[in-house]
Amino acid sequence: MTRRAPTGTRRDARAPEQGELPLGSDPGSELTVYTDGACSGNPGPGGWAAVLVRQGRYEELGGREEQTTNNRMEMRAAAEGLRRAAAGDRVHVVTDSRYLHDGICRWIHGWKRKGWRKADGNEVLNRDLWEDLDVLVRRPGLAVTWEHVRGHAGHALNERCDAIATAYARGREPELRCGDGSWIPGLATDRAPVVEGAGEGAEGFPLYLSLVEGALATHATWAECEARVKGARGAHWKKARSPAEVRATRAQWGVVDA
Repeated sequence: MTRRAPTGTRRDARAPEQGELPLGSDPGSELTVYTDGACSGNPGPGGWAAVLVRQGRYEELGGREEQTTNNRMEMRAAAEGLRRAAAGDRVHVVTDSRYLHDGICRWIHGWKRKGWRKADGNEVLNRDLWEDLDVLVRRPGLAVTWEHVRGHAGHALNERCDAIATAYARGREPELRCGDGSWIPGLATDRAPVVEGAGEGAEGFPLYLSLVEGALATHATWAECEARVKGARGAHWKKARSPAEVRATRAQWGVVDA
């Protein structure tokens, strides 16, 4: 017996067509998708939200369903964010849902082999959304990675997604914005001035950035950076050739000031 999706009215704000790109972006670049879902009653009215970050630009998406669950809203947020990716993109999805993260990274392979049944023989819940996500992450030319973060732990972009999703779940219509992210509480910006035309060879550049367990560090050499990130679970690193690249990287990683 195929499990149907919970019925109810869906109201989505700026729900994109597949492959549509955020404002001012080009395909083949790095796209980070922060996601969250919320549900009042579980099951009950729910909301989903995604914040897309590409080349220092932020775009917010969101919507609601009248009868749903928290897990479905978490999955819906990721699916809507992934629909914005184009062929050639490197997409990094950040979620605070273990169900979503472990499902798409680990469990889904066994479910598919067993005809969408779990180890106990019961049918996989939310199959329609799992199949949708499976198609989205396996689109040709797309490279998708996933990261789990703790919810309500001070991560600016995760908190922003939570605020949007919760508002929709409670029947409100939050303002969805697109731009430099200056409206997002706690979102850090690089304090170094951006020198027009500064690049490789500018004073202090290139340098290396690393992010381990939410803590950002700057390194003068790759050897120093490698020593910090090697073996660190979930670590990020990047070479920056200018203050502008530092700022863009900090924004993409969602680094917040202490």
